[in-house]
Amino acid sequence: MTSRSSNSAGAKWVPWLITLLGVGQLLFVTAVGRLRWEHLAADLLIVGLAWAGPSARSFLLRGGLALWFTGMLMDNQWLWLSLRGPVHTGDLWDLEHALFPAPGNTTWPAYFATRTHPVLDLLCGFSYAAYIYEVILVALLFFFRKHPRFGYVCWAFLAVNFIGVITYMVYPAAPPWYVMQFGHGPADLLAAPSPAGTARFDALLGINYFAKFYARSPNVFGAMPSLHVAYPVMMTWQLWGLGRAWRVGASAFAALVAFSALYLQHHYILDVVGGVVAALLACALVEFAFSRRESPAIAPAPLLPGGDSRV
Repeated sequence: MTSRSSNSAGAKWVPWLITLLGVGQLLFVTAVGRLRWEHLAADLLIVGLAWAGPSARSFLLRGGLALWFTGMLMDNQWLWLSLRGPVHTGDLWDLEHALFPAPGNTTWPAYFATRTHPVLDLLCGFSYAAYIYEVILVALLFFFRKHPRFGYVCWAFLAVNFIGVITYMVYPAAPPWYVMQFGHGPADLLAAPSPAGTARFDALLGINYFAKFYARSPNVFGAMPSLHVAYPVMMTWQLWGLGRAWRVGASAFAALVAFSALYLQHHYILDVVGGVVAALLACALVEFAFSRRESPAIAPAPLLPGGDSRV
């Protein structure tokens, strides 16, 4: 894998192709009036790395571009939202209630909405903010250690987000906070994103982190699967081989994020299960793809006269 990436990184066409991607994306978001500083930073970064030499280009080809593609995929969901199926609101709530009933004849997200505590607000809010940074830190850890897992992390990250977006199109589902606010009726496609329980975290710290974070969300109806849960589960898979301490820490963080998804009214238990499945599927697919890529090709034995391949 490394040698192939190094050879590709030396190709003269690579920096031009990456420049085309970065500049093209920048021109597109500018033209549609959606330009933000994050676009400028990400696009200029990949273009700069493309021209910074073979080592920097190798970083992009091994995994850096996968992270960039992920950002573009998630940010541009609005392009195909009109193609999604009917939005599920009350049916998912009812199924959750039937399978995982909470005390008081309700769902667990609704149950926790009436039983909050500042300590849990801070702890869950922190984990809900840190989930994306865990991915970045793990990727950097493997990159600076020159560990082959760097590529696995980045491409699995793209894969799990692709699985999530496809599911959002096939089965668009309203999160618990939406049903608690708007009811079980037909979906209000103009409903604004909500920070839900994370607003308590903002209020405790006097900030508007989650308010801004969710205001940028292009898709309100993306509860199933929970990518908030999928990311730390995926990182647990990637860190598993580093030892017991890493396994315990990564698993504990994944469990905290899963609880936070319910406590903050952003997901059901079914969404959490869906996130775990998406993460495991993405990791397995990338493991398979890398194993196929890294396995040496076996040349077929020449046929002897009469079709016999014996030597």
